[in-house]
Amino acid sequence: MVALLTLCSSAVFAEESSADQTEDSNEKPKRVQTVADIFEQPGVLTPRGSFVLDTSFSYTQNSSNSVSVVGYTVLPSLIVGLIEASDVDRTTLTVGFTGRYGITNRFEVEARVPLVYRADSISKRKAQTGANNNELIDIDGNGLGDVEAAFKYQFNMETAPYWIGSLRFKSTTGKSPYDVNIDSKTNEFETLPTGSGFPSIEPGITMILPIDPAVIYASTSYIWNIKDDVDVEGVSQTIDLGDTISFSAGMGFAVNPKFSFSMGLSHKTILKSKINGQTPDNAKLLQLDSLSFGANYAISRDTTINIGATAGLTADAPDFQLSVRVPITLK
Repeated sequence: MVALLTLCSSAVFAEESSADQTEDSNEKPKRVQTVADIFEQPGVLTPRGSFVLDTSFSYTQNSSNSVSVVGYTVLPSLIVGLIEASDVDRTTLTVGFTGRYGITNRFEVEARVPLVYRADSISKRKAQTGANNNELIDIDGNGLGDVEAAFKYQFNMETAPYWIGSLRFKSTTGKSPYDVNIDSKTNEFETLPTGSGFPSIEPGITMILPIDPAVIYASTSYIWNIKDDVDVEGVSQTIDLGDTISFSAGMGFAVNPKFSFSMGLSHKTILKSKINGQTPDNAKLLQLDSLSFGANYAISRDTTINIGATAGLTADAPDFQLSVRVPITLK
């Protein structure tokens, strides 16, 4: 995913670059500097012949509390069975290496390689058994995540708002949840997966409207998860993960030519999954809403540092995410 470009904060750089090109017509145009935007939606693209290396680090924290009943209900107020309360804390660390290259001033290609570390801490307590201590289960996993490739095209160049179309492909290079063994005692993963296990295709479109000294953006995309046959407890089943509909909008604001900040809202609707063409009774439609803030500092004309933070607004969204990105234009 690519950061929203801050046209407002980079206006001075753009003017300086134009002046430099007047003196030396052979010099390549500099890439407009970026602002921290944790949604990382496509923006004004990399100039022709330029290559950008974007190194990123993200920390995601999520927790959930649940109460389950192993048994049955006789009356609405009478439960026969075992009540189990669980508290799950999930931490994910991701280091990403993204390369973007401008084929033309309108067309850009991108590849992203993530390295993922996950750690879950699960605390369980069974009521009605006289147990005094919680059962604590720690699980982790690390390795290569799902490698991605993307293509982006800017439809108009002369007048705002600017419209950018994108098409993203996600592979299955990460460890699939269906390739991980389940512990028979705890009924949990023996090691955590680092990928989704299913390829996906994500078309999207973004609108960028510069209003000096701000930039307003809006974006929408659809993630189509391609169904596949997997082995579940020795039985081959066709799993069709729920597709995702995404919307986001926000603004970036330039404080001065080197520093800018951004804020935005994101919404995702994850549709129900299917098994063998049927929707399970316990399948759930997920609604994920989050609020993000970001800050961007231009170290030089070719290098910026972006720091972003996201807070989940709904129960299914991650509680908190912190990301640091350093895009560097190499040529």
